[in-house]
Amino acid sequence: LPVQSAITQPRPGAAVPEGELTVKGYAWSGGGREVVRVDVSLDGGRSWQVARLKGERPVPGRAWAWVLWELEAPVT
Repeated sequence: LPVQSAITQPRPGAAVPEGELTVKGYAWSGGGREVVRVDVSLDGGRSWQVARLKGERPVPGRAWAWVLWELEAPVT
C-alpha cells in the first residue's frame, strides 16, 4: 500500500506566526511494511522537506503501528 499520512499539528486553518513552525503527524504503510520516510510540503507541492521519524524502528516485516513524524521548518 502507498503510505497514508495525516498532519495533526497545526490544525487546519490555524493562524501560524512567522518564524519556526513545528509540523507533526503520523503515517502508516500497511502490510507490515515500515515507513522509511515522510516528505512534507508547506507550499502546495512546489518544494518538499523530509520529516524526522520518531520512536523506535520496528522489526522488518512487523511494522503494524502508526509512525509519528515531526518537521521543524521556517515560515514567512
